[in-house]
Amino acid sequence: MFSAILAWVKSAKAFLKVQAGTGDNLLEEDIREGFTDYCLWSTFRPDSIDTDGELDMICLDSGMFLFRDYPDAMTALRACYTQAFDDTYDESDVTVLLEE
Repeated sequence: MFSAILAWVKSAKAFLKVQAGTGDNLLEEDIREGFTDYCLWSTFRPDSIDTDGELDMICLDSGMFLFRDYPDAMTALRACYTQAFDDTYDESDVTVLLEE
């Protein structure tokens, strides 16, 4: 199981962070509906790229995607991309920067 992914989404000019859930956020109704796992995702955009300062980030959006099976890293990335950007996953639009 992966723990986190950081990707750059070219079309949105934003970072997408996907983090595996711990199971603590599953509600009883989620479990009854067959969900076993989830991922948390957030999108960030640099405030500015001033080379003399820190790279401050603005959080654009965040959410949670529920799974019925334990996802691998790419399954989680595809699902969270689709939810975050309301678009079909496009491999050419995404550059994975880090995966843990």
